[in-house]
Amino acid sequence: MSESELAPSHRALRIGLFLNGRPLEERVLRRRETVTLGPDSRCTFIVPPQGHLPARLPLFEASERGYSLVLHDEMRGRLTLDGEERSVAELRDDSMPERDGLCRVRLDGSAQGELRLGELKLLFQFIKPAPLPPRPVLPVTLRPSLFDVLLRDRRVLQYGLASFILHFGFVAYLRAMERPKQPDIEDIPDRFVRMLVQKKVEPQKPLPAKKVEPTKPAEAKKDDTQKKPAETKPGNKAPTPQKPAEDPQAAARAAAERQARMAEQMQNLGLLKMLTAKGPGGALADALKNGGPDRDADQVFREVGGVGPATGDRGLGQSRGGGPGQSQGIGGLVASGPSDGVGTGSKAEKKVRAVVQDSAPQDIDPVDLDPQAVIAKIRQYRGALVACYEAALKRNPTLAGKITLRFTIGKIGKVTQVDVEVDTMHDDDVQKCIVEHAKSWRFPAPQSGSDSVQFSYPFIFQASKS
Repeated sequence: MSESELAPSHRALRIGLFLNGRPLEERVLRRRETVTLGPDSRCTFIVPPQGHLPARLPLFEASERGYSLVLHDEMRGRLTLDGEERSVAELRDDSMPERDGLCRVRLDGSAQGELRLGELKLLFQFIKPAPLPPRPVLPVTLRPSLFDVLLRDRRVLQYGLASFILHFGFVAYLRAMERPKQPDIEDIPDRFVRMLVQKKVEPQKPLPAKKVEPTKPAEAKKDDTQKKPAETKPGNKAPTPQKPAEDPQAAARAAAERQARMAEQMQNLGLLKMLTAKGPGGALADALKNGGPDRDADQVFREVGGVGPATGDRGLGQSRGGGPGQSQGIGGLVASGPSDGVGTGSKAEKKVRAVVQDSAPQDIDPVDLDPQAVIAKIRQYRGALVACYEAALKRNPTLAGKITLRFTIGKIGKVTQVDVEVDTMHDDDVQKCIVEHAKSWRFPAPQSGSDSVQFSYPFIFQASKS
């Protein structure tokens, strides 16, 4: 719900915060939201770190029916509820603690009170917010039209017309272009067809089972051993068995299949076919130049030069073929060629991430400088502190600590002096880098017109665990 949509009867929560009797901040919360207090940057009210306060302390919890005050053990003070004044201790005794162990008291529209948390004092009440001023709107006569803008600035008109003509002409050119036709498979060379179309591998037919002849009796075996083959005379030759006549078409078909299978195997070699080629025709030409497709595949691959199994004690051995150079082992495989060109890469530098936490300015007078404006400026310049800390983390990954800077602001908001009040890191390089960057910062000019304003600001440095 936006601020302009608030009902007139809606009452806003007004909160005033004091530290050691000095006012820190006053705010009117028009929208209903949970109010938190602490040094964390996500809190509604950011205060300097206190020993008894956590990072985020919830004070007022918002709901659809209104606000509820959260009663803590360290809280002291008095409240006015329904026209009756009661202390925080009495309200805590009369209330039942909830699941988180804290007691809560509902506040009506007339509730007000004073709360104390150590050195912090908080005053609150519900008020009817003042109506927001309407946004300034120029008269119709003063609003320039698009036509007037184009007439006043002719260069904008020229750029617009040139851009329209260029884009329209480019679209017309694309539509007038003749789109390329999809090539027919008949026009594609055979070598590309073999690369695109995968050949179906037919499953191997099972071998016929061998017939087992029945064993003969011992007597029959003895008779067979006594039989001697017919003696052949020296001049006579043993008759040679005749081979069955081969079908020429079947032989040609088998040779074509072997050649296609060999070509597919050579293509699957990938980079090895370029490394092992002896001639300009590639590894396939090397394999087929001495025989043809009817040769044994194992014998063909053994004649391919450049790659061979590694042998010897050190994993290096002689490989068949190849040119001049030395053999280098990569696992169980060696490639012949010049030994340089084989790299192991470089070790990548490990990245480090730093986290710089800040809380709020200390010892600052709101009359001189607005604390929220100072916090906003510090967060704009925090990237320089992160860079200084990350550079130091590369030297010492365990470096961490707290540094409190003392700023002296001049009359125009320029930093005139930066001193280090607290340094638990004890790193001279980090301290010097931070001080040099801080001297170039600029803050809002003092509202009171003082010549110089001083305040302290703590920073906590730690390495990211992610």
